[in-house]
Amino acid sequence: MTAHRILLTGVFGPFGIKNKYAEGTGMQMELLNNQITRGQGIHSPRQSYWTFPLYLLAENISVPSTVLDFPSWRKFTSELKKGYTHVGINFIPANVYKAGRMARYIREHYPEIKIILGGYGTIIPDLKDIVPCDEICKGEGISWLRNYFDENPAAPIKHPAIFGPAYEYIYGVKGRPSGGIILPGVGCENGCNFCITTHQFNKCYVPFLKTGKEIYDACLKSKIKIGTSGFTIMDENFLKTPLRARQLLEEMARNNMPFVFDIFSSAEVIKQMGVDFLVRLGVRMVWIGVESKANSHEKTKDIDLKALIAELQSKGISVNASAMLFMEHHDKDSLPEDIDWVIGLGSDMIQFMNYTPLPTTTLSERLAREGRLKDMDYRHFHGQGELAFDHPHYKNPRDHFTILKKAFKKKYTTDGPGILNMASTIISGYREAVKDFIDRSSQGLAWNPETLRYEKTDNPVPDEFMLLRIKMMQKMAMNIRMILPASMVYSPNMRARRKARSVIKLYRESLGPLPFANRVLSGLLIISGLVETLRLAMARIRGGESIVRQPPSRRVEYPLSAVTIRHLHRKPVLITPRSTGESLAV
Repeated sequence: MTAHRILLTGVFGPFGIKNKYAEGTGMQMELLNNQITRGQGIHSPRQSYWTFPLYLLAENISVPSTVLDFPSWRKFTSELKKGYTHVGINFIPANVYKAGRMARYIREHYPEIKIILGGYGTIIPDLKDIVPCDEICKGEGISWLRNYFDENPAAPIKHPAIFGPAYEYIYGVKGRPSGGIILPGVGCENGCNFCITTHQFNKCYVPFLKTGKEIYDACLKSKIKIGTSGFTIMDENFLKTPLRARQLLEEMARNNMPFVFDIFSSAEVIKQMGVDFLVRLGVRMVWIGVESKANSHEKTKDIDLKALIAELQSKGISVNASAMLFMEHHDKDSLPEDIDWVIGLGSDMIQFMNYTPLPTTTLSERLAREGRLKDMDYRHFHGQGELAFDHPHYKNPRDHFTILKKAFKKKYTTDGPGILNMASTIISGYREAVKDFIDRSSQGLAWNPETLRYEKTDNPVPDEFMLLRIKMMQKMAMNIRMILPASMVYSPNMRARRKARSVIKLYRESLGPLPFANRVLSGLLIISGLVETLRLAMARIRGGESIVRQPPSRRVEYPLSAVTIRHLHRKPVLITPRSTGESLAV
């Protein structure tokens, strides 16, 4: 019997280029520039993330495997020559025709290879008519693959050390990605009618890392292997499992290891846990679904979102609010009001998405019963273009594009660049953290891990962990400070320019003058920003909306060898306790 060997791959590039396999608009491999800082030109941070589920799958099966991330067509076809018994293709609905081309090529040239389809693209009802395959992996993939290869589905899950971005650019300068990715689980219990995540997992949450200790160990593993202390937690509603989050904070405090996190969380659990808890936990940015002024979802019911967002920002936590356009109640009056409402919440950034009835969601099922679903090509199911259903008030597809783009532009011209807003939030939070620390020390207040509040105590002890947290906040402020001159020079209007000047002044008051070396780097950002502005202008002359960047390809064999680990990761870091004896002052 031939030993199994599986290739786990994403779809082939290029990405963001319109051709017969995919669209251009909305299909670049960049979340920020596609859906959040869209239309902000050179101010938009450019990032592309690796297809991290592939690495998690490969790490947790015994079958020898290879991950091929962002392959070109040539690299994909060349890889097939290396002898595989199975190929797993991960894709989203809008990339289904790319998956189809890959599968047809396998069928023609390697008919003995078994084809397994996975990812959110598997929600397509007539998938087998478009993509020839042997199996469709639906739901949670680790246990599915283990069952398929006759392995123990209940075996412990090993979390790999995963780099975050595949690339980073800001004002045209290429950075060195340093973040990590943590995947604690999949699914969501909130059950929003449009959400594919909640429906893909039957409105349940499936944890991979069940305790705070397991998450802490995964972070520590990444710190040792790739030298990162900052992580994006890819979990639809991380704080919805409060005990695990509390345990994570306890582990960090016990070990004096103040990791930093970007998380997704709903408003009602943020209110439950308290903003001070998020500060101690090390949340740098939180993504909150606000959806609509109508507040028809339980996660936002009876919550003053504007006040909550302001409190988070005052404590140094940037907020990305996500809103839905063209919901069924939206008409010529209420849709503009909703756009103004979500901008008025004052979040650092906003993700605007068009209301999309993806297959298998309750929204899609209801619209199908009502005969309102359009017979629309799956390649357009990306939430940044034409609606996939018959809207009672917006019939013209052109409106679906133009109103969405105008919403992004209005946020940009009203509040300025998102990266400037984040810089403002970070320095404000640092100043507030120092002030609060001093006030609590003088008042004899200490953190109570049971109530998640600061309370009066007869025997207060120095809050060494919070000192470490404040030092980490100071470091984040120093890192982002260099973009401020460029954000001012290239401001979209006088309002944003005045805001940039105010933030620069706040940094100077808090951290002192910008060191000479950093002033040089800031000057280089201004120069590169000019070059990027010219490149952007040329891209628009050619009919594009922005500069299209392609992520690099990556190939990793599992099980990992020592040589592979040295190739993938940086030199391991030495972890030592950090001194907490520094004095702090604004």
